[in-house]
Amino acid sequence: MALPPAHTPSDAPSDTPGSAVRPRGIGTPGLVFFVLAAAAPLTILAGFVPLGMLAGGDAVVLGFFYPGLVYLLFAVGYTTIARHVPGGGAFLTYIAAGLGARTGSVAGMVAYVGYLGGQIGFTASASVFASLTVEGFTGLTVPWLPIALVITLAVLILGLRRVGVGAVTVAVLLVAEAAILAIFAVAVLAQGGYEGLTLTAFAPEKWVSAALPGVFVLTFVAFVGFEQTTVYRTETRSPNRTIPRATYLAVTVLVLGYTFGAWVILQAAGESRLASLLTGDPSQLVFSLNDEFVGTAITPIMLVLVVTSFFAGVIALQNTSSRYLVNLARGGLMPAGLSQLAASGSPLTANFVQTGLVLIVLCLFAVAGADPYTQIVTWTNTPTIIAVLVLQILTSLSVIVFFRRRSRGERAWNRMIAPLASAVLLALALILLISQMGALTGLGPAGNAVIIAPLVLAAAWGLVRASRIDTARATLATLGTDAAIDPDTTTIAEVGATSARTAGTASARAIDPNPDPNPRPDRKDPTP
Repeated sequence: MALPPAHTPSDAPSDTPGSAVRPRGIGTPGLVFFVLAAAAPLTILAGFVPLGMLAGGDAVVLGFFYPGLVYLLFAVGYTTIARHVPGGGAFLTYIAAGLGARTGSVAGMVAYVGYLGGQIGFTASASVFASLTVEGFTGLTVPWLPIALVITLAVLILGLRRVGVGAVTVAVLLVAEAAILAIFAVAVLAQGGYEGLTLTAFAPEKWVSAALPGVFVLTFVAFVGFEQTTVYRTETRSPNRTIPRATYLAVTVLVLGYTFGAWVILQAAGESRLASLLTGDPSQLVFSLNDEFVGTAITPIMLVLVVTSFFAGVIALQNTSSRYLVNLARGGLMPAGLSQLAASGSPLTANFVQTGLVLIVLCLFAVAGADPYTQIVTWTNTPTIIAVLVLQILTSLSVIVFFRRRSRGERAWNRMIAPLASAVLLALALILLISQMGALTGLGPAGNAVIIAPLVLAAAWGLVRASRIDTARATLATLGTDAAIDPDTTTIAEVGATSARTAGTASARAIDPNPDPNPRPDRKDPTP
């Protein structure tokens, strides 16, 4: 799962199709690097691929291919509407621009619950790998729950102080992760894997394997964040050409990288002994294989990098979720007290509420005896990817509606055909994912219904609240948008939002990255 971008975009207005070229702006390579840096590839390959193999065996290798194709189609409409809607890229912005504020309100609630689930899952993952790291360095076995509590409280303190992970740190992590993965891959290939290199994972029958839908929760989530290329629109050189090109290239690199990495892990494990390796502790699969093929010298470094990547993800998700709560409260969808800010300008009440929810859920899981890796991660990441797929489907449909009223010179492929195809394929993926949830979660229909229930309740709440409050307050401007990490303060730089109205569209405010902690109640909204 990609992190929100580790770079703060300008909040200047978005460019029109005829915008001038910025000779010193970000080019295609730089934009692709931002996406890859946020993707944390070692986290996906070491943290999620073993879970995918546990659910679908070698199907996880091709499990990355299909999401990549779907997202290449999705990117066509997504980058097209980004040229016409003011502000940086955000699903909620574009949903409101085409489908209206009420749909955007529902999407905002669904997005928050998805981010909350993601944070719980990332915290559980971080605690598991942190426990392995402590054991590797000291020989002491520390239970996962105390580590999870420490991580959660540390993230709360950092969030209140507006501290986080900046662009340079994330870039260094990417280079280190790439180097570790390259060493592992070369060692496995040079030694011919465990039982000789094979391409059976790519055999014709594997492309239609019944096991594929069971791994989609993990493989689709690996691409979350690629759409952040549009966040950098105001800082990109020739954005109308650079952003689509960088988006397509980033998705392609992720597809090839994840597919190759999963195949290398499969070769190292050996298809004949894969099942037996996974019956032990699947969280240690990649590290054990690294010990076998590379040696024990760099395995501790690999563990540390996985922990730091997951921890950075928890920080990003805490920042994003707490600011969603602030904006949902400002929009009237959540209690007004959640919009209270600290003196630093970061969310105050929302940060504590977010932390409380994470702690309560983790403790309940611990009391129930749930395994933090094979159960908590999959149970909480399932609603996350469902939420993301719903947002992406709505975004694709919004593109069609938006350009139906105003084609603005865009080709039918960009404004109609590709968005429609991506909406259909994303909907199909969502249906397959839900129908095959049991293969990943290990739960029956009742248990899976419980997992999805928070999303349904959030959508219902958003719909009911949006129908009861003034339309102006329910605009996506007050709901906020996707987030970016400020490299200096790590606040969420909320991007400008636009919501469609009957008479046209109206620009609206976003959360101020340095808001007044004591706003005057009589201050009028500058939004016309």
